Amino acid sequence: MLIIVSGPDRVGKSTLIQDLEKSISGEVFIQHHSAPPRDQENILDIYREAIETWDLSGFDHAIFDRAWPCTHILEQLRNRNAGFLEEVVDFEMWLKRRGVSVVHIGQFRPWHWSAPHHLTEIDTELKDKPQWVKRAEYLARMQEHEQYSQLLLDFYDRITMFPSMQLQETPDVFELLQSVSKL
Repeated sequence: MLIIVSGPDRVGKSTLIQDLEKSISGEVFIQHHSAPPRDQENILDIYREAIETWDLSGFDHAIFDRAWPCTHILEQLRNRNAGFLEEVVDFEMWLKRRGVSVVHIGQFRPWHWSAPHHLTEIDTELKDKPQWVKRAEYLARMQEHEQYSQLLLDFYDRITMFPSMQLQETPDVFELLQSVSKL
C-alpha cells in the first residue's frame, strides 16, 4: 500500500509520517518530495521513479510526504498554471493499471495552529528585514494555507480516483492504520 500524506506547510505531516512508519509492521519505504525538477520529460516523472524504486525495495508499504496532489496544487498557487491536471489523471491511471493500492491522507490544521511555526521560520529567514517584509511573507503564507486546504479537498472530491481521509487533529496511528486498511 502507498500512503500519500498531504497538507499545507507546517501542519504536522512529517510527525504523522514518523508515527505511521513506527506503527506499520515491517519495513516501510519513505520518500519526501519537494518541487519536481524542471528538466524532466513529464512533471510527474519524479513520482514514477519513486514508485519504481519502491518496487525494487521489496517493501510492502510506502509513505510519500507530498506527491502529485502537492505538485498539482502548488503549481496552481505558486506558478499560476492549471496544475498539470491531465498529467495527474494519466499518472493515477498508470498507478491503477499497475495495481498500486493508494490511500491519500490529508493533514489539515487551522491557521492558528500553524502560524507560530511560520512566524518562527520567517523571523529566522528574514531576521534582518523590516517588519513590513516579514508581515508580507506572513500574509502570503496565511493565504496559501487557506487556498491549499481548499484545493486539497477539491482534489480529494473531484480529481483523484483513490480514497482519502482528512485529519484535523493528531490521530491515534493504530486507529488510523485500521481505518486506512478498510478503504
